[in-house]
Amino acid sequence: AMVVTASREHAVRYKLAFDTYLKEKQYTDIKTLVAFSGEIRLQEYPGTKFTEVSMNDGIRETELPKKFNSEEYQLLLVAEKYQTGFDQPLLHTMYVDKPLAGIKAVQTLSRLNRAHPQKHDVFVLDFMNNTETITAAFSD
Repeated sequence: AMVVTASREHAVRYKLAFDTYLKEKQYTDIKTLVAFSGEIRLQEYPGTKFTEVSMNDGIRETELPKKFNSEEYQLLLVAEKYQTGFDQPLLHTMYVDKPLAGIKAVQTLSRLNRAHPQKHDVFVLDFMNNTETITAAFSD
């Protein structure tokens, strides 16, 4: 699954929340990856710089697609990255927590349309956009 977040801060907060939840529930068969550029600081974590590499336990940006293609990592949290040009045929589910319109909506949602023999359907749960906006984006 991919979670499309509204900002780098949101991606960091999602990563922290998902990892805390997975640890509390003692899930060991799923891990998350986060994709964002630069560094983020959060007020409640003074002195801490959050970067993609530090939050992904040292995994570099160039390694992310390969890691996401593994059984180990099942959830990719993104802020702008991987919304276009990302080809992962097994990507099945997308959670959208960001306004999308026009070509950006088409490109983002089209990350799911890659064919794979093990994939028979897709699922999108969109928290931010209405049907009219997405229909208009695809009608162009």
